[in-house]
Amino acid sequence: MRVNCMTKKAFQRRSYRAVMLIAVICLFVGNSVGVQAEKGAARESVKSLHVAFAPMEPVFQTAPALPTSRPDPALAYPAIPVSIIPPVSKPALIDVLPKSTKMISEMIRAQTGLESGPETELKLRNGEGIGALLRRAGYDSAAIAKAIDAVSGKANLRRLQIGTKFQVASQGFSFSTKPGRDIYVIQHPESGWLALTALRPTDRYMNFFQGTIDDSIYRAAMAAGISESAFNDYIRVMGFSVDFQREIRTGDRFELLYETERDIIDGKIVGGKLHYAGLVLSDEQLGFFRYDGDKDAIGWYDENGNSAARTLIRTPISGARLSSSFGHRKHPVSGFNAMHKGVDFAAPRGTPIIAAGSGVIREAGWKGSFGRYIRIRHNATYDTAYAHMSRIAPNIRPGSRVKQGEIIGYVGSTGRSTGAHLHYEVMVNNRQVNPMTVRLPTGERIDDQHLPAFQKTVAAIDQEVLLHGTVRFAGAVPNNNTQ
Repeated sequence: MRVNCMTKKAFQRRSYRAVMLIAVICLFVGNSVGVQAEKGAARESVKSLHVAFAPMEPVFQTAPALPTSRPDPALAYPAIPVSIIPPVSKPALIDVLPKSTKMISEMIRAQTGLESGPETELKLRNGEGIGALLRRAGYDSAAIAKAIDAVSGKANLRRLQIGTKFQVASQGFSFSTKPGRDIYVIQHPESGWLALTALRPTDRYMNFFQGTIDDSIYRAAMAAGISESAFNDYIRVMGFSVDFQREIRTGDRFELLYETERDIIDGKIVGGKLHYAGLVLSDEQLGFFRYDGDKDAIGWYDENGNSAARTLIRTPISGARLSSSFGHRKHPVSGFNAMHKGVDFAAPRGTPIIAAGSGVIREAGWKGSFGRYIRIRHNATYDTAYAHMSRIAPNIRPGSRVKQGEIIGYVGSTGRSTGAHLHYEVMVNNRQVNPMTVRLPTGERIDDQHLPAFQKTVAAIDQEVLLHGTVRFAGAVPNNNTQ
């Protein structure tokens, strides 16, 4: 019985274990089935999702509008007529400023209606200012202070030159700081001391000169009554085509038409303008006319419109003597035979030297045996050099530009030199050539646009010459000279 009892308990335990094992197995299987069922359900769900969210037909939406441009004010607002007034041109000084008078009393009378007392002329002394000069004239300190205050805006009183002339009266005075302009300082009975600028009146007249050369064109010109300024202008024009040191012969003739400007008050010549230059040179006729039709193209032309200008002027100095030519020579200092790579012009110390052509200063200063020296680059082909100068003109320095005919220095004897002269060189592609024989290109013709106006200028000059009862040389026969 005991065995059976034990067996029963063992059986019960084993049955319990079996039941538990079966329960665990059932639980595991159940879970597996559930998972598979969930997976199946999930697959069905995904399938249904794919069905629910299948691709739809494209939906076209209206794109946002592009920003519109700003409206044109002329279209956005009603059109209203606008009156446009062109700017008024600047009046000429002669139309604005009063004319100077010979006496200060006349200007005082014109401005105030009052008669002034006696007037006198005083000159500014060395170390003297305008205040001291007025004190000499009898002005008291208060009047001097007010007068100086009135004139301070019209002139720089610190730069008055010694010897400046003052016309002084009891109610005012006058003086000049610029050519052609006077300053009047007047005591007005109502306005007090005031200063005004006035233009000196001038008149203009034509002069026609003709002459025959004996031994010097300069002496012939002076004998004909030609002014220095007119003669210098003539030389500059003719200097393009003529070597005055070598080509002028006895019996050659010259002519020029010159406009002179004269100060009416003191009778002095204050300006002039050359209009025509002519020369009969060994029966060859040259004639050139000034043309101012274009402010940027003032020049000289023959009657057919061919420019008188050359790249370089033959001789950059007036009235000089050719003292040494280009080529081999015995050097005056060393005594050895050597190549003279330029020409020498003997002239008095201080004679002005002009630029033979427009260009840029390459060198300016001391250059060994050349002394004071200048070299000018005119273009890609031509250079000129000037040596032995006593001094170089102000504002002439490397890099600065110069115009043809501009004064660049003055004759001297600096460096290795035996006397006052100009050593002048012309370089073509950096090689010295004979300045007297080198062929120089001519300037341009007047274009077709300006040719009719130029022909009118020639006709007017011819008429002016006829008024003097003389026929110009260049008009006698056609001028066929071309270079």
